Amino acid sequence: MLSIAFGQSKYYVDNLSENVKRGNRQKLRNGDWPSKAPYGYINNPKTRGIDVDGEKSKVVKKAFQLFADGGISFTRISQFLYKFGIRREGEKPVKVGQVKNMLANKFYIGILRYDGEYYQGSHKTFINKKLYDKVQKQIEKIERPRQKGHDFAFTGLAICGECGAAITGEQHIKKYKNGTNQTFIYYRCTKKLKPSNQKYLPEPQAEEQLRQIVRDCGLHEDWEPYFEKWISEAEEKDSQQSESETQKVESQIQETEVRLNRLLDGYLNQVIEPEIYKQKKNELFEVKLKLKEKKSQIAKNGSCWLEPMREFVNCALQAQKIARAKNNCHDLSIMAKKVGSNFFLKDRRLSANLNFPFAALSAEAGAASAAPTSDSISFLVNAEGVEPTTNSLRGSCSTIELRVHDECTVYTRNLIYKRRKGGVAGSKTPVQLESASTIHTTAIATACPRYRRLVRSSFY
Repeated sequence: MLSIAFGQSKYYVDNLSENVKRGNRQKLRNGDWPSKAPYGYINNPKTRGIDVDGEKSKVVKKAFQLFADGGISFTRISQFLYKFGIRREGEKPVKVGQVKNMLANKFYIGILRYDGEYYQGSHKTFINKKLYDKVQKQIEKIERPRQKGHDFAFTGLAICGECGAAITGEQHIKKYKNGTNQTFIYYRCTKKLKPSNQKYLPEPQAEEQLRQIVRDCGLHEDWEPYFEKWISEAEEKDSQQSESETQKVESQIQETEVRLNRLLDGYLNQVIEPEIYKQKKNELFEVKLKLKEKKSQIAKNGSCWLEPMREFVNCALQAQKIARAKNNCHDLSIMAKKVGSNFFLKDRRLSANLNFPFAALSAEAGAASAAPTSDSISFLVNAEGVEPTTNSLRGSCSTIELRVHDECTVYTRNLIYKRRKGGVAGSKTPVQLESASTIHTTAIATACPRYRRLVRSSFY
């Protein structure tokens, strides 16, 4: 009898285990996560699904952004999460291993990994693929074994403007007879590609030049309420326009449904031949699919430029603060990589290919870094607002025509890359930006009357 009871118990346990595994497999096929929700999400007991946690999701997204910028460890991320309320059981900070697993978890981009297999998730995501890939590169850098050495702030930032080799840092210690010493840091070309005649650049000079580049790409803090107001107005206008276009497409979809129903009625009443019915049905079905795709495209692209615009404004405001701060060389280097790329060092001068929105600010020779005035406000954004039209067709660009956009782009780049002495405008050789006295706002407005729309058009 005892053996029979044990056998029944074993059968019950095995059957229960198989039922649980079968249920988990079905949930995974449906795109649902069958376990505890990761940080930033919450288990919904009513729907038995996973929802985004409104508050903690913002903390997790900020943690991803901080780690993607570089120069921050897993421990610092754990402290950041603890500060804003994300903790493990017992109100303790999240372990370093858990932080690493969180940053490498593909759940945040909509992919479920369970028992070594991948499934497509149906949950909402708040981390985009671009940000996730940046985080993975930073994780590889941390895990990659490397020799311990000096931590120079500006290494890996620029290349030699003469030979294209990397710029490296050197530390020299000068000892005096009285027993004291002084440390000097220089940046020079590695000369690994070919001989170069470029001289070294002391770190204080490199720091000052980078501060000037970042400062010219910054916005004064008093600009923040104006940009927030303009973006909010643009968002409301885009929403209204997208709603009207969506209603128009929806009416076309309903009309197509009516035509399909009429076609089916004619086929059932034997008025239409089977071959003609199949042909017309396929044609109407293709039209319906295109209309649905158009509807989803309107909903997706109606205000897709607003989020990059907000990120640009926040970055420009932060650039101004970092440029004013002292003894923050590492933060300055991170911000320099945000505002530009391809930094060059030639003749002890640093130059950069600025990202397009920041190039528009820098072309004003730092005019936007000053407090806003009535003239500067009317120049930067006119009464029409800052939003581009949601229609991307060449003949329908009401905010700014493409040929004017190209004209402004070429003019801006000519200002940025123009040689300081006797150079040719438009030269591909990167050179130092002209001083504030040689580039004036009114001169730019005169040369290109629609230049004031340059900033907003760059995000479309």
